[in-house]
Amino acid sequence: MKRNAIWGLLAGLLIVCMLFAWRGLGPVAELFAAGGWALLGVCLFAPFEQVMGAEAYRRLFAPRHRPAQPATLLASWMGSAVNTLLPVATIGGEVVKARVLVHWGAKAEPAVAAMVVDKTVQAVVVLAWGLVGIVALTLISDEADVIAGALAGAAGLAAGIGGFVWVQLKGGAGFMARAAGRARSGDWGGLIETADDVDAEIRAAYGRPVAVAAGVAIRLATRVVLVGEIILAAHLMGHPIGLVEAVMLKALVVGIRGIGFAVPGGWGVQEGGYIAIGALIGLPPDLMLAVSLATRVREILPNIPLLFYWQFHEGRRHWRRSRAETADRRDVSGAPPS
Repeated sequence: MKRNAIWGLLAGLLIVCMLFAWRGLGPVAELFAAGGWALLGVCLFAPFEQVMGAEAYRRLFAPRHRPAQPATLLASWMGSAVNTLLPVATIGGEVVKARVLVHWGAKAEPAVAAMVVDKTVQAVVVLAWGLVGIVALTLISDEADVIAGALAGAAGLAAGIGGFVWVQLKGGAGFMARAAGRARSGDWGGLIETADDVDAEIRAAYGRPVAVAAGVAIRLATRVVLVGEIILAAHLMGHPIGLVEAVMLKALVVGIRGIGFAVPGGWGVQEGGYIAIGALIGLPPDLMLAVSLATRVREILPNIPLLFYWQFHEGRRHWRRSRAETADRRDVSGAPPS
């Protein structure tokens, strides 16, 4: 899995390099220069996105197991940093956020179950948001073949989501718990024996449709607000984009990036998506490349401190566990402590 993710990342970065070789660095750099330091304003969208995402995840816990909001936010943001900055194909960060909550006292089975259901919620939101983009596309473009292709892609994604939910409800999602249980950390070891309990927690989560619907609504509202970063970036670069166009761009690129989830960070997939979709409404490739990179500023810069904090957290736990194991061995051997 890790090797495939690395190859996917390298392929995506190669596509990005090819796009810049095609258009040249100069035009994109000029657009960034026109925006100036004000382009960092896209980072202001990051706290809102993380707060909403954490709350959507938190809602999927049963009330008796629901973690505190600050802990969920911090754990969820660390997971987002892992997904964004490391070659984990959007899966590793999901495990991280559940793992950190378990470190902080949450029960493992509900945390893993909420993680699995939250991944489904995210996929449903990608589908719903993509359909919004298709509607926007029909309002401003008469490209019937493109619209038909987008609808076919949405149908395929819907079928995939349906299959994923069916597998979960039939008890097949316990393999994730078993995989986590085989990890090096002892925090997950018990999940091998309690995988059936994870499946039961997943079914119980789907048995709370109001909570699942709330998770979908929260994440969908986040997508709507993030349209603002495209409008802001394009405005600062001197090429204002209308609301309908921005919605179409954001929604369809999110859908394309969701389909290309195997490429870490959507590198190359996102940039190519912006260029292809922008071409349908006459937006120049240079602008689309610049806008794509501006949105990555929001993805990357605010996540860097959280990635370091996650490393600090894991390192501290490893150090404490090593000290405890050393102390236990000394107790058994009867050697005096140093």
